[in-house]
Amino acid sequence: MSFVLQLPRQAVLILLLVFFGAMCTSSLIPVMGFFIVEGLGQEPWQIALYAGIVAPLTMVVNRIFGERLDRMVTVKPLLLVSIIAYLVMAVLLASLPPFWLLIALGAPVMAVANGATSTEFTYGRLYAEKTGIEISQYNAWLRMGVSLAWVVGPSMSFIVIDLVGFRMAYSISAGLATIWLLLWHLAVPNGFRAPPRPPRPASLEGIDWPLLLAALVCTLIAIGNVLFTAAMPLYFVREVGLPGYTPGLAISAKCIVEVIAIFSAARLATRFGARAILAGATVIAILTFGAFTQVETVTQVVILGAIEGYYYGLFAGVAISFVQSYAPDKPGRATALYMNSLFLGGFIGNVSMGFIADAFSFQAVIVVAALSGLPVLVALLFLRPPRS
Repeated sequence: MSFVLQLPRQAVLILLLVFFGAMCTSSLIPVMGFFIVEGLGQEPWQIALYAGIVAPLTMVVNRIFGERLDRMVTVKPLLLVSIIAYLVMAVLLASLPPFWLLIALGAPVMAVANGATSTEFTYGRLYAEKTGIEISQYNAWLRMGVSLAWVVGPSMSFIVIDLVGFRMAYSISAGLATIWLLLWHLAVPNGFRAPPRPPRPASLEGIDWPLLLAALVCTLIAIGNVLFTAAMPLYFVREVGLPGYTPGLAISAKCIVEVIAIFSAARLATRFGARAILAGATVIAILTFGAFTQVETVTQVVILGAIEGYYYGLFAGVAISFVQSYAPDKPGRATALYMNSLFLGGFIGNVSMGFIADAFSFQAVIVVAALSGLPVLVALLFLRPPRS
């Protein structure tokens, strides 16, 4: 906390910008599968159709925005594009659109809105570099801001949906975007851009298999996490028969513990190594997802949600450093590969979830999420330690 108290005003505004941006997106993303099935009356496999458009387009948007930032395009207009796209998406959802319009218009718009997160994190790092703020600590606080927002956003949406319906929940999301816009105006100077950097020679090396395998570990963990997160709301409400607010409580419990685990992960990795922490987190995930298939009460869901938060916080706390350790001389390449591994895992998980649920059940999706941890352990077993 003393670190935050010593930050200049603009650095604190950036933290608030990231927090409210994550609050906005977290009020939409976890609800989308639930909305498509319960709100629009579609089949579970149609969730995969929506996700199959949003995820690849998001990867394209992030790459375009990242390249523009590297080419010294100013941050403010790029971020504004994403915030406006989010506002358009929230208004569209509040109108309870037909499914075809959600696919044709909503999915591309949401992909542009998703570009805000990577843009804000890049802006935060550039600001820290420019002002001499310790980057790793500041990044940890930025990541914690996202986790705290996910404590509030999903729970708020599911509770509002349960009480008064989808239209009001999405109207509140649109209202939150006005606060996000205000913080954008206050936190991002008009002329802020990346500093000029000397061009790097093109790499002539072959394929870096250890680096790719390290990224594959992150992809596999992301697949399990997204399979569970996407299926969880409909599993709890439709198949277990729990109240509609239950998914929000589960996500809130997860994110509260996740924040604590993120800050403890680095210390644990120093003592035991990042590979050991990822292996331990994966074992916890397998056991927790398996236990979720047997829940009967809201209390059980909240307890398991907290345990799930511990596993994911360990992963989130060491994953970037883990991948970067396999390319210490190319942190940009390693970080980009890490981000793409998460998007790829999200794409595979979201698309698979709809088809598995349609063919079997939402409980079966969670079983698959648990089993997806086994190849993670195999990959970690074969992955050699990084070169010192």
